[in-house]
Formats: sequence, C-alpha cells, structure tokens
Amino acid sequence: MRIVRVFFCSLLALVILGIGDGSAQAQEGRWGVGGFIDYNIPILKLRDRWDNAAKYGGTISYVASQSSIIEIEYHYSKFDDGKPASQPFTYIDGNEYRSPNSKSEITFNSVVVNGLLFLGEENSMHGFKAKDYRYYMLVGGGLYRYKAVNEKLVNPRQTTTAINMNNLLDTQIDQRYTLGGNFGFGVEGFVIDNLSVDLRGRYTFVVGELRPLLYYNLERTRPLHTLDVGASLKFYFWR
Repeated sequence: MRIVRVFFCSLLALVILGIGDGSAQAQEGRWGVGGFIDYNIPILKLRDRWDNAAKYGGTISYVASQSSIIEIEYHYSKFDDGKPASQPFTYIDGNEYRSPNSKSEITFNSVVVNGLLFLGEENSMHGFKAKDYRYYMLVGGGLYRYKAVNEKLVNPRQTTTAINMNNLLDTQIDQRYTLGGNFGFGVEGFVIDNLSVDLRGRYTFVVGELRPLLYYNLERTRPLHTLDVGASLKFYFWR
C-alpha cells in the first residue's frame, strides 16, 4: 500500500536526520520516560461503528540531537458500546428492540517508533529548564494489534411474527497483527527542570479491515483511521 511506504520512508528519513546531526550538544544522549492519556476519535467509516474513547500508554525517549527525539511508544485503546449493541433496530412487527446481552467493541494495542523534529533554532533543546517550550512535528509507525468483536446480537431479520430474542447472529471477530503509522504536531513545555508537559494532536491509520455487518447497515471498513489529542508528562535524565 502506497501510504504505508510513504509513512515509513518519512520516519526513516527523520530518524537519520536526527542521528546524523553533527552539533554535539550537552543535551544529546539524554533519556526520558513518560506516560500519556489521549482523547481518541474514530473517523471515516470507523466512526459509523463507535464513538470516542480514551487512549493511554507510556513512552521512552532518546534525545538524538539538538533538534530531534526518537520515541518508543506503547498505547492501549478500546472503543465499546458500538452501533449494533447500543442502537435499537425495528422488527417486522413495527416495534423497536435492542440486543440485551450483546457486545460490540474493538481494542488496539501498539508499539511504535516516533520521530519528533523541532524546527528552527528557537525550538532546539537548550537546557531542559523550567519555562522552556518548543514546537515539533511527529512521524511514526510500528506494529499494531486490533481485535473487533460483535457477539450476542439478536437477528433483526427473523420471519416469525413474534421476535425470538434467543435467535442470535453468529459471533464476528476480526483480529490482526499489522502495521500502522501516525503523524501530527505538538508542543512541549517544561514545568520544572527536566520535567515537561507534552501536548499533541495526530492522525493514525492502521492497515486492516472490519467485515461488513449488513443487518446493521455497516459497510466494510478499510483501513482504520483515528484522530487523537492529549497530554503526556515526561521526565528526562542523564545517560
């Protein structure tokens, strides 16, 4: 897929740029650890199935140069109460029904490598001192695992006059280990020396698909797209 090649070539170029910076400054070689929580928003066809959810995880950062950071990120996110489980359907008797014990959810787990590039001298890393702040762009990619489950859904296309709530659709599970990428922008500001708050927004795509649920007017979803905005707390220490 072309978009995958573009993302990973961009990530590789960003990593090489950061490591190859010849300005050996005092801050290079530092490591940092952090934790974050984001507001995760499904978009495009994924939005037809689920509403917003939390996304959280942790990061390990390496200061590769004065203008770049290499970041390893793990995150977890779960969308639940999906459309088939949360919305009623109209049966042939004209009444609306819900599936009382149903589940419609998707979970994501990922390990990705991000490159943060701080553009301009005013945004380079000078001292990690309180009140310092800098803007950056981000490109990343890595391994994603998703699992989507739709189960115990009442069959809305029965033909008997009285609906049978025990007539259920077969469980549908879409699960895959795959690749994905993200890009975005952010700002990092230090509240005290070596401790920063990082605010960022980004777009993420995951290479995969969800099968259609025709009884609920849900088309095939491919690939999977989200937007997220959130904050992280990072602590930097010497190598």
